[in-house]
Amino acid sequence: MSIYAMHRLNKEGTVFSTSTTSYTKDYAERALPLYLADQLIEDDNGRIRRRYRLHSDKPTTIDTALSYDINCPQCGNRLRQIGRCLNAHDLGLYRCPNCDKN
Repeated sequence: MSIYAMHRLNKEGTVFSTSTTSYTKDYAERALPLYLADQLIEDDNGRIRRRYRLHSDKPTTIDTALSYDINCPQCGNRLRQIGRCLNAHDLGLYRCPNCDKN
């Protein structure tokens, strides 16, 4: 699992870029206010796809999480949310439409 730090790109704090880290999940939970953790998932055709789960150190509402625009750690295009929040800290599941084409 890779951990990606998130960096705010606008004053409102709703647009984010990401950067690769060497952090463990435990360290990221303590050190980063928001981060993405990747997950590898097999699709219906047997292909392995990379998905990203958004995590927050503070309780976050679903409405707030839905307002985030996050750039893909791999290609820089905008991620699309495809899965629900699990709880107030483990937020939406995302995919990159551009990376999924390849």
